[in-house]
Amino acid sequence: MNNNPQDKKFKEWLDILQQESWQLELIISGFAIYGLFMIIEPIELAGLEAQNEQNMYWGLLTRGLLISWYIITINLIAHVILRGLWIGAIGLRYVSADIEYDILKYSPKFTKHLIKRVGSFDNYVATLEKYCSVIFSITFLLVFYLIGLLAIGFIIALLGLLIAKAETPDWVRYGIAIPAIVLMVFGGILTFIDFITQGWLKKKKWTTFFYYPVYWVFKYLTFSFLYRPMVYNFLDNKFGKRLSFILIPLIVLIAILAATRFSTSNYLDKDMKSS
Repeated sequence: MNNNPQDKKFKEWLDILQQESWQLELIISGFAIYGLFMIIEPIELAGLEAQNEQNMYWGLLTRGLLISWYIITINLIAHVILRGLWIGAIGLRYVSADIEYDILKYSPKFTKHLIKRVGSFDNYVATLEKYCSVIFSITFLLVFYLIGLLAIGFIIALLGLLIAKAETPDWVRYGIAIPAIVLMVFGGILTFIDFITQGWLKKKKWTTFFYYPVYWVFKYLTFSFLYRPMVYNFLDNKFGKRLSFILIPLIVLIAILAATRFSTSNYLDKDMKSS
């Protein structure tokens, strides 16, 4: 098949895949959830080992893996639940078609409210389909965001290690490492501002002058060139823009969840008396 995006047959093939993608989504989600629950214990053990050995780099990596585990697991479980609800709605639509509010014989006030708020059953099915597809896509987008953040953290940590070493020449310390850290921090702040404002720095002519070089460098440092088409496809519609506003709070919440631990003490028994 011709892979030219302008080819009509290729577009028709993509439309067919788009409609049938739910099967692949469920298969991938099922296998991924099973595999994720198999690897959580080794990740946690590696994190404890890095903490005991005070290995900052391995600890940073395991922390990133743990946060990624929570992101993927929570999103994929939500995706499977919503996709199951969508399949149930499709089956019910085959049996009962659309909602007949007249047959329900509710009062005019309730009927008017339900027509306005609930609407047709097809709209409900379409909304479920939209959320299922977006959750599946955004799961891996969040992981890529985290990978970019970890990449910046690793680079800054390596530069900090270079500065801390006594054998590092002063011209390297003050001429390369420290200016590089300053530029990394400055560029990271600008990239974060552009991210949370949904590209505000790209919209103004006066900000383009100094932000474009930063954007060009950081697209490679954060690997954003791999997923930029997905980001811009989210931002070119109202639903994607609204969803993007919750990404930062969601990442922070998942990071807090990943850092939460429950530890039992061998000095206190269950009735809180000294052992």
